[in-house]
Parts: sequence; structure tokens; C-alpha cells
Amino acid sequence: MQQSVPLPDDDPAHKVAPPEQKPREAPATAARSGADSGVATPSDGDWRQTTKVSGVKVDFRGVPSLKDVIIQRGPVPVSLNELGSSEMVEGQPAVLQFRFTDAAGAPMTGLRVAAWMDRAVGAHTADAAVCHSKIQSFLQMQLSARPDVDLNTYYVLVLTQEPSVLVVDPRIGFGSSKLYTAVDLEAPGNDWILSRNGDRIFISMPSVNHVAAIDAMTFKVLGNIDAGEKPSRMSLQPDGRFLWIGNDATEKPATSGVTVIDAATLRVAARIPTGKGHHEIAFDENQNVYVTNQEDGTVSIISTQKLSKLQDVTAGKDPVALAYSSRGKSIYVASGTDGKITVISAENQKVTGGLAAKPGLTALRITPDGRWGFVANGKESNVLLFDVSSSKFIQKYEVGRFPDQLAFTDSYVYVRSRGSEHVTLIPLSEVGSTSQTAEFPAGEVAPGALAEGLASPVAPSLDGASAFVANPADRRVYYYQEGMAAPMGSIEGYGKTPKAAMVLDRSIHETAPGVYSVALRLPKPGVYDVPLFVDAPSMSHCFDYTVQVNPLLKKEKLDPVYLRAVKNNLQVKPGEPAQLQFTLIDPETMKPRDGIRDVEVTVLLAEGLRQMRFSADPVGEGLYQFTFTPPKDGVYYAMVQIPSLKVKANQLPYLMIRAIDPATSDAKLPDQSNNDQPRKE
Repeated sequence: MQQSVPLPDDDPAHKVAPPEQKPREAPATAARSGADSGVATPSDGDWRQTTKVSGVKVDFRGVPSLKDVIIQRGPVPVSLNELGSSEMVEGQPAVLQFRFTDAAGAPMTGLRVAAWMDRAVGAHTADAAVCHSKIQSFLQMQLSARPDVDLNTYYVLVLTQEPSVLVVDPRIGFGSSKLYTAVDLEAPGNDWILSRNGDRIFISMPSVNHVAAIDAMTFKVLGNIDAGEKPSRMSLQPDGRFLWIGNDATEKPATSGVTVIDAATLRVAARIPTGKGHHEIAFDENQNVYVTNQEDGTVSIISTQKLSKLQDVTAGKDPVALAYSSRGKSIYVASGTDGKITVISAENQKVTGGLAAKPGLTALRITPDGRWGFVANGKESNVLLFDVSSSKFIQKYEVGRFPDQLAFTDSYVYVRSRGSEHVTLIPLSEVGSTSQTAEFPAGEVAPGALAEGLASPVAPSLDGASAFVANPADRRVYYYQEGMAAPMGSIEGYGKTPKAAMVLDRSIHETAPGVYSVALRLPKPGVYDVPLFVDAPSMSHCFDYTVQVNPLLKKEKLDPVYLRAVKNNLQVKPGEPAQLQFTLIDPETMKPRDGIRDVEVTVLLAEGLRQMRFSADPVGEGLYQFTFTPPKDGVYYAMVQIPSLKVKANQLPYLMIRAIDPATSDAKLPDQSNNDQPRKE
């Protein structure tokens, strides 16, 4: 695979300081990859590996997932479950679990656990020295020593106005691209949603009448589903079984309604006409779904069990938003043209009341506890607060021009306004007592007409006290930590126009007392070290894990060799020699590849066109080295090519050398070489 050389990001203002990930429940807006992903429940004896570290008993196991896994086998999609697969094979979803027990036999809760999966060299798993070295490298996030699978990460997904999704690792610091990968879509996306267990991303694409299903672990498109005419708003029913998609049909208005898709099999379960116009979707707790019909001024009520429409309810002119309150046991429907909020009882499906505001309503949200409602008015440039129990407005907040998006974190309501670059913050702790707000600039230019699409531009972070905000006008995603006057950093759009953001959680969570779990899709076959680290009480250990060959998967063509840096003097002074060492590994056996005589290296300065060529000498056990003297300050890239193996420059990961003159720079730059194995996109 061709790998491009990224230019260093030399603007410190664009460095993102990622939020601290503390041991807490992830918010509903972040995809969890833990035990709620459908995990088999083995007996206690299935903890196959056990060790004692500093008096603490640590058990480890891999658990198959119970969810249906779609594999394309010829023209017909089948699943590993249908084929009766019980082995832990490549491409299979699984959950790795660690159990901690103290000397008294009690489960140890509240630990901060970190773990990784990394290929064992040859058939030998890591000894104590290698284990310690791997853990130190992974904790420092050295790109020259990336693990095969990081079990502690999270990603920021960016939906762009172009037909693509950017997958960004915000933890990567100065001097290296944060872009992990990009997913090409069939057409621009309008709305997106994560499956309940966080293993799939669904994206509506109205211009081609499809919904894309993306594997959230491999970031591959599983398929494009025929979702009816102009699929737009999407919502997942509470149990996660069905994905509901609003069809804003215009060519065949009689088909305007919803398409229902089985989230596991990706098959269409039903197509239900409801009425004309755009559709918003909400669920109650009685297995009913409510669908607005904007042109008809109605709400259709549908049974999620029978997949059939029960009735239509009149809900004002131009219903544009709706939400359910668990406390009020009612659906609240905001109408844009007449400025009314209609209250529909979830118990008898009748209109039981309403609230009167001014025309221009654009968005409505209910707090997670069901107590308060917020409704934005684009014409009046304000947000109104209403009490669910009394169905009365009690507060008005002045915000930026034409507010159109509302989002929650633990402490604030975020208000995005199309006519202002500032995001308004409404403190939830002071709801009903004050109309004071705070704000921060999410860019330099107001989103304006570029703020298209239904997907939210605001993505709450995992810590509940920060958020990522996409600004299409600036073509950046900003990271804001609550309490600050301005964003702490931003992520570029890599030539695209970001319009929405989403946080995907891939970290380890405590899923039972003393049991810590993380879901993943198993990597390529082989023997893996599983380094484990806990900061308090301090403990570390390396378990091992074997992934079997999956006979259903088409075997990928591997590069003739893998490259891994083992000694790399990444920061040197200009004019001083730097010795670079790397190991070449056979991808089939994962053993060192020794004795190759035509290993050539091309070194170039990132800011210039000059190229320098060297030969790397074999020094035994698959190790190769060459010496390079940087002529001046700058960042240099070294690319390896091997003519006898038909390995071209840029095919293997590059090495990075930073030459810094202490007389002109006091900055100590971190190790940021990029020597992870090439990803097969």
C-alpha cells in the first residue's frame, strides 16, 4: 500500500489536548465498546490465564461476542453464528476481559486499566524485559512502537460535506498527522448514528437513496442499503434491534414515511408510509415510535412490535422537532410556522396540552432526566426553557443569530447558531434561576449556509466536561474544555469540510465488579502479547492471545516484509551523525528477515526537494542500519525500498529524524516517528 509522507503540523495552536479519560460511565452520545456489545457468558473456569502481581490475582480471557457477524461469502451474506463458528478467528468480534481480585478475594473496583495487543516475534511471547519495554513505549505513545491493537483509545469521527468520514486520533501530538484513516462514501452523508453496542455506523445518503453501514472497528463499508427515497433522519429504537429511517420522498409522495432496517442483518424489515414532508423520529417507553410529517402537520404513531401505523395526531403547522420525556410520559412536538409545542401522551396517544411560543422554532431537546425542555427559535435568536411537569415556559436565553442545534454534556446545553461563530453554553446547574450564559468561539467564521445536514456538529467527549465542535466555514473541528474562554485546540479537515462530529469509545470499562472489558474485532491470525498496566496499585504483566485463521475471509496479499524501528536517534543536532536501525520481519512467520543485500534508503527534508540516498547494512537477526548526517535544521523522512523484493519507496512505514540546533531552538520535540505496520485499507 502506498503511504504518503505527511508534512509536520507546526502550528501549536492546532494541537489538541485530549480529555482525561477517567473510570466513569460513557455518556449515551459516545459509542461504548464494552460488555453491552452482546457477550457470551462462560463459566468461571473459563479464565484461562492467571497471574499474581504484588499480591493481586489477575485473570484474563477472550470471550466471543453473541451478535450476528455478517461475512460476504459469494453472492449471499452469511454469518459466523450461522456457520457455527466457535473459535476466536480473524475478523470475529470478541471481548477481552481482565479480572482483579485482592488478597482477601474481593473484586478490585475503580482501577485505571490500560492494555494492548501486539504481535509476538516468532512463536515466542514476551518475557519480563520485552513486556516492560513494550508497556513503556505504548504508554509514551511512540509512533515508532505502536501496538497492533490499542485497547485504550477513542476516535473522533468527522462527517464531511464531501462523501467521506474522517477518523481522527486526537491523542497524537505535535508534528504528526492525527488522521487515522478515511472512509469513502457513495455520496455525501446527511445524518448518522451508532448501533447500540457501538460496532456499526449508519449514514444516510439522500442523493443516492442509500444508507451506508460501516464497521466501526475496521472502518470498512459493509454495504449500502436500499433505504427508500431520500433517506434523511435516522434513529435507533431503544433495544437497538431496528434502525428507523425517515424518507423525505418527493418523486413518490405516497411513499413518504419510514424504512425500518434490522441493525444486525442489514435487511429491510418494513417500509411504512406516514405522510408528506420531512420526518423527525422519537420513541417512548411503550414500544411506540413517533414520526413527524412536516407538510401534513401531523405525527404518526407506529408500533415497534407490529411495525404498523396505529394512528395520526395533528401537531401544529410545520412540525420540525420532537422529543420524549420519561418524567412527563409524553412526546413534545415543536412546530416551526406557528411556534407551538404540542404535548402527546405516550399512555393514550392523545394530545393533552401545549405551549405557545413565537414562530421560528428549529430544535427541541429534553434533558436526560426528563425534567426540562429546551427549544431554539431561529427567528428570535433565543432558546426557551420549559418545565415538563407544568408545561410552562420559565426562562429565555439570548443566543447567537439563528440557533439550530442543541446538545448536552453533563453540565451544559451547547447551542450552535448558524449566524455566529460563538457557541452558547447554558448551565444546567442553574436552570430556572438565571438567564446568564457563557460562550466560546468555535472558529473565526460563522457556519452560515455551510451548516447543512441533520447530524449534530457538537460531540460531547468521554469525560462529560468537554466537546468537539465542527465548523464547516473554518474547515476545522474545535476541542473545547468547559471552563475555558476559548478552545484548547483544533483538528484540521485534511482538505475536507467538516460538518458533524462523533466520539467513538474504544477504551476499557469496568463492566462488573473487578471485571474490565473491551470489545474489538480480532486482527490478523497469529500469536499476540497482551501487555497490561495498572497505575494504582502499580502492576504490569503480559498475557498472550492467539487468533486463528478465518476460512471465510479472503486472504490479503501481504507486503514482502514488515518494517519496525528498534533503535532510532530521532532528535539530533545538525551536522552530527544519526544512526538509524530497523528490523525487517517476514509477514507470514513474523520472524526476522535477515541477509537482504539491497536495502536502500532515501532521505528527504520535509520542507525541500533534496534527496539523499544510502544503503542499509544487515547486522544480523533481521536488523539493518545506516548513518545519516542532517545538514541543517528540519524534519527528515527516511523511506526504505528493496528492489529484489519489489518493495518501493513509501510502501513501508517511513522513519522520521528531527534535527534541532539548540542555539536557535529550546524546544524539545517528542518522539513522533511513524513506524507502525501499514494499514490495509
